[in-house]
Amino acid sequence: MSKTGQTRPIVKALMILIYVVFLALLIELLSYVAVVHVFDNALGGRAERHLYSSIRGHELNPDYRRDFDTGGERIHSDQGFRRDTSVALPKPQDTYRIFLMGGSTAYAIGSQGSVYPEHPTLTNQETVSHFLEQDLRAQLQDEMPGVNIEVINAGVAAYHSFQHVLYFYETLYEYEPDMIVFLDGHNDFYNVGVKNPIQSYGYSSARMVDALNERKPFFATYAFLRAPAEYSYTFKLVSKLTQGLYDRYEAPRYNVSGDAAALERDFPAEVAEAAQIGFLRNYKLMDAFSDYHGFCYHVFLQPEVVFENTDHLSPADREIAQITRDKYVPGREEIMIRSRPEFPALFEQAGIPFTDVAQIAGPAHQDKSLYVDYTHLTPEGSKLVADRMLPVVVEAIAECGNAVEIGQ
Repeated sequence: MSKTGQTRPIVKALMILIYVVFLALLIELLSYVAVVHVFDNALGGRAERHLYSSIRGHELNPDYRRDFDTGGERIHSDQGFRRDTSVALPKPQDTYRIFLMGGSTAYAIGSQGSVYPEHPTLTNQETVSHFLEQDLRAQLQDEMPGVNIEVINAGVAAYHSFQHVLYFYETLYEYEPDMIVFLDGHNDFYNVGVKNPIQSYGYSSARMVDALNERKPFFATYAFLRAPAEYSYTFKLVSKLTQGLYDRYEAPRYNVSGDAAALERDFPAEVAEAAQIGFLRNYKLMDAFSDYHGFCYHVFLQPEVVFENTDHLSPADREIAQITRDKYVPGREEIMIRSRPEFPALFEQAGIPFTDVAQIAGPAHQDKSLYVDYTHLTPEGSKLVADRMLPVVVEAIAECGNAVEIGQ
């Protein structure tokens, strides 16, 4: 065989190799564009708001940041709280420490990829916890001289009240809270007709365990791709697409809107039953923790745009209210509206301190945008909620008594 004949297979193989490398680089480049500029994502886990948690289902990712959502800045502390700085341990002697717990409204999430107008997640200086901390320091500087009042945001998107119990039992007791305030409602107060709220929870690792046990192929592929997605935009893109297929076709579907048929039955009794096996039971567990660990607490019902007087809303918020009514499944809004008046008596009977701040708009707010979507707030809305909570929290601090010991 001639020398030329011997080199042809080598040249051919080299050309194929160059072609494959070029194609791989082109795919990687296109994947980079899709991941970074379409999905506002990045390699690794920094673009994931939550990490899986073996105890609570999910928890805040300290490294989370995205260009649109957070301006590329971190908004979670190293300890997993919604704040810029770490919380001192042990608690300093001159500190009165309040935790704000709740779901995505307490956390102050934005709106992206939905039927609502796009809005980034609020900064740490635009949250209910931030405004409440500022207000408390200004209001109580004479009554509590020399005391550093902290309001630490421990809100996590999609949390139900049973996860507050787990969060405290797992972690928060170590921070020695003097008070815990809950801003809850949307996630589990209106699930009338749901017989087992914990088994019906279908988010994060709760779904992951089901998929693992049932050997779901899309989930298995997604789990496999998470490792190479740390280093390659192609694998990152395929991982995201596979996660979407898992969410669409394999993830279990749970009733999180309540049973509309309950509206035709003894509705007050249905609300009471749902409360007793759901959120009231969870707050009674927190009540037991409060006795054991020596903190006070108060539950606030979070705002909902469908509760607002439309005449008091800005044009933007009226549009959001209409989108919400069109979006809700049949019966959801009526369940919410009819459930709300039942709550004060149910909380009173259970001996749980409760205040309704579910309506925040007034005649003076017709030119203010208060809502990002159905329940999440703008900075202006967050400030209004903090203002509504302030006198209740001040009174609770006075009644609690532990502030006097800190101030001495």
